Amino acid sequence: MNRWLGTINHVSITVSDLDKAMAFFEPWLDFLGYTDHERGEHSGTRLAINLNPDTAIAFNIWEAKGHLAKHPFQVYEPGLHHIALNADSRQRVDQMAELVRTLGGQILDGPGEFPFGIGGYYAVYFLGPDSLKFEFVHMPALAKRYT
Repeated sequence: MNRWLGTINHVSITVSDLDKAMAFFEPWLDFLGYTDHERGEHSGTRLAINLNPDTAIAFNIWEAKGHLAKHPFQVYEPGLHHIALNADSRQRVDQMAELVRTLGGQILDGPGEFPFGIGGYYAVYFLGPDSLKFEFVHMPALAKRYT
């Protein structure tokens, strides 16, 4: 089976203020290996493209258009619930929690063990800019398979 088939090419989120959000997201994305950053404009709004050169995955952040920037994000409304990203160790999850606190994010739960995965599921859940929800998770069985 092709290990590349079906993998994520990019994730795109929308924030109310791109410059303010990037003060949080740029160091956060650097920590995750998204070290190539480019800003531009497209479709009548600004965006930041952030590429992880090791995985060839991009994390794009768009600025909301006009009055849409005033609409608050709600986790349980139709649309995005949260984005979960893999960690290579429990220690890295702990480091992410500390980084999120330093950057002004809100920890919702963890870091700690959760009953979601066979062989372990150590995660931290948090809110970033515009109350967008994220998870950083270490699943030892999955990490072992891909390292």
